[in-house]
Amino acid sequence: MKKLIYFFLLLNSFFVNSQIKLNSLFSDNMVLQRNSDVNIWGKSGSNQLVKINSSWEDKTYKIKSDINGYWKIKVKTNFKKGPQTLSIKTKNDIKTIKNILLGEVWFGSGQSNMEMPLSGFRNEPVFGSQEIIAKSKNNLLRLITIPKKASEVPLENFDGFWEISSPESVRDFSAVAYIFASHVSEVLNVPVGIIHTSWGGTPAEAWTDKMFLDSNFSRDLIKNHSRNKLKNHEPSFLFNGMINPIIPYTIKGAIWYQGENNRNRSSYYAELMKIMVESWRTNWDQGDFYFFYAQIAPFKYEGKDKKSSALLREAQLNAMDLIRNSGMAVTSDIGDLNSIHPSEKIKVGKRLAYWALNNTYSINSIVPSGPIIKSYQVNGSKVELTFDYAKNGFYEFNGPLKDFEISGIDGIFHQAKASITWNGRVIVESSEVNEPSMIRYGWKNYFVSTLFNLEGLPASSFFIRDLSKN
Repeated sequence: MKKLIYFFLLLNSFFVNSQIKLNSLFSDNMVLQRNSDVNIWGKSGSNQLVKINSSWEDKTYKIKSDINGYWKIKVKTNFKKGPQTLSIKTKNDIKTIKNILLGEVWFGSGQSNMEMPLSGFRNEPVFGSQEIIAKSKNNLLRLITIPKKASEVPLENFDGFWEISSPESVRDFSAVAYIFASHVSEVLNVPVGIIHTSWGGTPAEAWTDKMFLDSNFSRDLIKNHSRNKLKNHEPSFLFNGMINPIIPYTIKGAIWYQGENNRNRSSYYAELMKIMVESWRTNWDQGDFYFFYAQIAPFKYEGKDKKSSALLREAQLNAMDLIRNSGMAVTSDIGDLNSIHPSEKIKVGKRLAYWALNNTYSINSIVPSGPIIKSYQVNGSKVELTFDYAKNGFYEFNGPLKDFEISGIDGIFHQAKASITWNGRVIVESSEVNEPSMIRYGWKNYFVSTLFNLEGLPASSFFIRDLSKN
C-alpha cells in the first residue's frame, strides 16, 4: 500500500511539475505590444519542448525549457485588429489565452497621487470622475493592477488579472493611469493596456533595483527614512515586489507620479530618478523606453511660504536633462492648499498623454509641456527670459503675472513686476534691484501659476542662481 501511495504521489508531482505556469500578465483580455518582438515566458517540465502559436501569425515558435523548467522566447506581433488567441503547448499540457488585443502597453507607478482612484479618496474627490466612469465601457482599454507587496527578494509573479474597461473595473483604478491610457487610445484609435503599480507614501528608493542603488549611492544616503522603518520604505523592496514581477513584459513606456516622500531629500532626487529609470531599463532590456512623469503640485506642506516643495520641483525639472526619452507634466496650476492630492487628476493624465502623443507617437502638432525656462539676458535692471514650449507666446491666467522675484548681490529677494512682450519674451524687473543677481518664479511650497502658453499649459517654477552666467 505504501508503495502504491508513493507511486501516486510521484505521478501527481510529475503532472503538477509538467503543467505550464505563466505570469499573471499572460491571461485573458491582455494587450500585447503591437508591431514588436514580445517576450513570452513561463515554466513547465524540465528540458521540455514548448510550442507557441498565435492567431495573428501563421508560425509555430519552439523553445526547450531548461533543467528547472524555465523558458523565454520572443514572438513577433503585428497590428491585426480584433480579438486574438495565443496557445502554449507541451506534450503534457496546453494553455490558451483568449481575447487578446494587439496595441500599446504602458505601466504607471508612483505613490498616492498615482494610486488615487477615479472614485477618489475619502473626502478627496477627483473632479469630473463621475462622467468618466459612466462612459468608461470600452473594449479597446484593458487594465491590470499589481497588488501591494514589499519584498526583500525579487518576486517572479503576482496575483491579478486583466480587466476590460467598464464602470465596474475603472472606479477603483488609478485615475491618472486610466486617463492617460484612454486619451492615448482615443487619439490613436488603438487598443491600450495599462499596468498599474503604485503605493501611497513611498519613496523613490523603494522602487529602484538594489544593485543600482548600491553602485551609485552611499549607504548613509540611501536608507529607510520612515520613522517606524516601514517595510514599504525599504530601498528596493517595492522594485522586488511590484516591478520585478512584470519584467520583461514588453512595454512602450512608463508614467510616474511621485516625489512628495522625497521632498526633504531633494538634493539628490534628480540623480535618484535617473538611476531608478536606468535600473528599470536595464532589467527590462528594451532600450531607453519612454518615461514621462508628473511634477508634484503646490501644497502648503510645512507652510505655504516654505521652500522644500520648490526644491523638489526643481529636482524634477532637472531630471528631464538627465533621463533620455523623458518628459515632465507641469501641475503648478492645480495645487490644493489644503490637500496633498489635487482633484484635477484628469488634467494630469491628459498632460502625460500629451508627452506620449508628441514624443512617442510623433504627433508634432500637440504641444507636450507648459513653458520651461530656456535662457535669460540681463539688460540693466531688467531680466529678459525665454522659454521652451511657448512658440506662440504666453498669456496670463489667474490674474496678472506674479510670484516672480529678483535679488541683487545682497541675496535679498524682492517681488518683481513681470510682463509679456510681443515677440514671446517675459521681462522681469524690480524698482528695488538695480543690478539683478538671481531670479526665481513660484519659489515656495504653494503658489498658483499665472504664466501659461497658448495651449493652456502652465510654466514650471524655476530658480536661476547666477545671472552672470549664460
